[in-house]
Amino acid sequence: MTMRSKVWLFAVLAIGCVFAMGVNLYNGSRLGLSSRQHLSLIQDQIDLYGRMHNSTWPFVDALRHAQRDEADISAILLEQDVRMDQDFTRLEALVRRELQLPTTRDKQAREEQLHERIAGLHDAQHRWATRARGLARTMEDGRPLPPNAWWDLFQDFEETVGNPLERAISEERARMEELRQGWDAYARRGNQLAKLIPALALVLVMGIALAILEPLQRSLRELRSGAERIGHGDFEHELSVKGGDELATLARAFNRMAAELRELMREKQRYHTLLEETVRSRTAELASTNVRLEQSLQQLQEAQSQLLLADRLATMGRLAAGVGHEINNPLAYILGNLRYLQEELRRTKGTASEEEWRELLAAATEACEGAERVQFIVQDLKLFIRPDDAAVGPVELGTVVRGAAKMAAHEIRPRARLIEDCADVPPVRGNGARLSQVLLNLLINAAHAIEPGRMEHNEIRVVARRSAPGHVTLAVSDTGCGIPPENLARIFEPFFTTKPVGVGTGLGLPVCQGIITSLGGELTVESQPGQGTTFRITLPIAAEDEAPGEAA
Repeated sequence: MTMRSKVWLFAVLAIGCVFAMGVNLYNGSRLGLSSRQHLSLIQDQIDLYGRMHNSTWPFVDALRHAQRDEADISAILLEQDVRMDQDFTRLEALVRRELQLPTTRDKQAREEQLHERIAGLHDAQHRWATRARGLARTMEDGRPLPPNAWWDLFQDFEETVGNPLERAISEERARMEELRQGWDAYARRGNQLAKLIPALALVLVMGIALAILEPLQRSLRELRSGAERIGHGDFEHELSVKGGDELATLARAFNRMAAELRELMREKQRYHTLLEETVRSRTAELASTNVRLEQSLQQLQEAQSQLLLADRLATMGRLAAGVGHEINNPLAYILGNLRYLQEELRRTKGTASEEEWRELLAAATEACEGAERVQFIVQDLKLFIRPDDAAVGPVELGTVVRGAAKMAAHEIRPRARLIEDCADVPPVRGNGARLSQVLLNLLINAAHAIEPGRMEHNEIRVVARRSAPGHVTLAVSDTGCGIPPENLARIFEPFFTTKPVGVGTGLGLPVCQGIITSLGGELTVESQPGQGTTFRITLPIAAEDEAPGEAA
């Protein structure tokens, strides 16, 4: 027998025993309730018979007193008739209820017997009541009654009605006793079944449980022992297979698993050897690839530095005309003053007056100031265009903004007013030359977004403020034409530009974004066509013990 069959047999027996006990308990409770109702109805009938018997003498006594007191007898007769009708109506109702109970045996014979009894009692009661009315009419007519008339009337009731009532009471009590005895017998049988069925169910269930559990436990012990041996590497172990139940099927599956594991271990050894050889060859390839990657990375870093320098040079190309104009003005009056000094010195030859010496001194002072101005412009250009070593440290944004504003002044001056507000801002972590390159690009772009000739109506504003915790945001805003929505998402793409050919390369903003990202910051843009554009540079605040960055 398979394990499944045993379990089903166990379940069927258990359910059968429980069902048998439930049926027995249900029938017992149902029969007990019906018997209780039956006994109650029989007792009600006995009580009704007794009340009908006992109410006769009070009726006769009431007639006797009415004769003596010459009272109205019709009311007493009417009350007696009503009482008799009510008693027989209730008796018939009790009989109907009794016949509906499941404990009533031979219902048809019982129904005939009870109806016959009630009809006989009703006729006897009616005849006796007719005799009582006759005595009452005699008394009403004023005729004398025999001395023992009322006693004879009572005796007549006892003979014609009382005796049948007593027999009915005796029969009902006998039936009640019979019903009690039947219920006692059924209760004794139910008590015996209540003891026998659980004992039998316990024996059967325990036997089947042992028949299921003992082989199951033995097989589980063998299975656990085999699993432990396989876990320790003994793949040659096999379980014994007995019978054809589920446990035997499990043992065969376990043996197949052990055989597959043995084959897998052999395959693992072969793959392990092959893997070692593959790893050695791949390691050598990775080493050579790593060398090539390091070389490529170095070349990319060099290319990036060249790209940054190229962007600076391209920006310087756009600034060349303006820077030449800035340098030409101080050079013009430097040369003029120097020629003037040369001619005056030849003319006077040491005989100059005091006023002439003051003019010569003023010309020399102006020439020195112009030379210093040229020197400052050249220094700013050298700071911007020289290749940097990407040194990172604290950078003063105010210094960077002022330097970039000087270099972009020739582009901004004819187009807008430049407003700088970078006070009370802590140093940021960055590189001065690279930040100057980014800011110069943004300032030139802002200037190119504004048409020249209306500088009093336009402005370019550079504002630095603390923003998120540990960060500073530098905003470059203009009141120019703005950026169309279709171009706003592409302005950081390399080589994308809306400027005419020869004016822009499309590398300015991508390079700026790369510089800010490499410094751990973020470059964002907001623009509305016709209202202007705002670029925001967010950089971390420099640590107090950090070494200064270049051009700080």
